[in-house]
Amino acid sequence: MITRYGWQGQIGLLSPREVEFTLAVAAGLTDKQIAREAGLAPDSVRKRIANAMYKLGASRRAQLVAEAIKHAVITPLVLLLAMLCISIGGHPEPQQDRHVRTNITRIRPYRRPDSIVTLFHYL
Repeated sequence: MITRYGWQGQIGLLSPREVEFTLAVAAGLTDKQIAREAGLAPDSVRKRIANAMYKLGASRRAQLVAEAIKHAVITPLVLLLAMLCISIGGHPEPQQDRHVRTNITRIRPYRRPDSIVTLFHYL
């Protein structure tokens, strides 16, 4: 389990380095920024990201993140926190909206006149 950049990653389908770089891609970092933090050359980072993309069947970086989420390789920590809050505290009571519109006008349905007498009644 790797936690970085507000994301959590599972090792298994991808190698630990590939998961780490996928988390960085999900956080919006460029190859140069990832390389600087990892102490590697940008080409090494590109190769690891390309390997992760190949394993997940992605052709673009955004698709890599989407496929990683789909296959439960990475998860935003916000979702984990929300699930934890729901499991511990249950569901909060819904609050009343104070700005509810109360004066709703009535619409009179149109009634087709059955006879001429009824027609004059409406006039």
